[in-house]
Amino acid sequence: MPDSELYANARVSPLSLSYYGLCLINGNYSVKLHFAEIIIIDYNGHSSPGRRLFDVYIQGELVLKDFNVKAEANGSGKAVVKKFDAIVTQNKLEIRFHWAGKGTTNIPTSGTYGPLVSAISVDASKLVFE
Repeated sequence: MPDSELYANARVSPLSLSYYGLCLINGNYSVKLHFAEIIIIDYNGHSSPGRRLFDVYIQGELVLKDFNVKAEANGSGKAVVKKFDAIVTQNKLEIRFHWAGKGTTNIPTSGTYGPLVSAISVDASKLVFE
C-alpha cells in the first residue's frame, strides 16, 4: 500500500485514546485520520472473525460511530484515510477515539479490542490571517 511505513505501527487502547493540539491559532483546520487494521488480520484469504468497533470525536463532536477499520478498507492491512474539518477555538484541538463496548474482545487474543489509529495529520492551510 502507499506509505506502508505509516501503517506499520498503530496506537491501540482497550478504552480510549485522546490527542491534543495545543497553542494552535484559532481557525479552521483539516484533520486526516490514518487507519489500517494490523492486529485483527486475515489469513490466507480467510477473514478473521474479530471485529474492532469504536467511535471518533473531534472537538467533542461524534464524527465516526461504530467505525470498523477492516470493514471500511475491505480487509486487514489496507489503509483508510478519513478527512474532517475542525474549528479550533481557545487554541486547542481535541481528537478522541473511544471504545463503546462493541465488537469482539477475545479474538484473536484477549485485549485486542478498542480504538486503533496509525497516524493523525492536521493541516492549517485553511487559516485566514487578518
